[in-house]
Amino acid sequence: MSSDGGSISHAAIKKVLERVGSHTGVVGSVLCDLQGLPLQSTLPPDDAESISAQCGSLVGKVKTVTEEITGEIPRSIRIETTNGDIEIIPDYSTEITIVALIKRKGA
Repeated sequence: MSSDGGSISHAAIKKVLERVGSHTGVVGSVLCDLQGLPLQSTLPPDDAESISAQCGSLVGKVKTVTEEITGEIPRSIRIETTNGDIEIIPDYSTEITIVALIKRKGA
């Protein structure tokens, strides 16, 4: 749902997942709302629900801290691990968050 009360079509959500999944190294992705509810995912349902819930909380906290420090809102959150990265891209205008799990080469 967008902030003006509109909604995002299933086709648009599917297109976003396909675009995210086409990037090198992406092994899974989740689209969720800013409250942490999964909308669509390439992951098993239990994983998608867990990741969405955690990211919903994380996005809110990162937004608050970033606004306090810089006066701006974050465009993305990247978490680097030994085996890969997690890229979280919140879109506050559509209230949708994209989460991409990216496997590191050789990992």
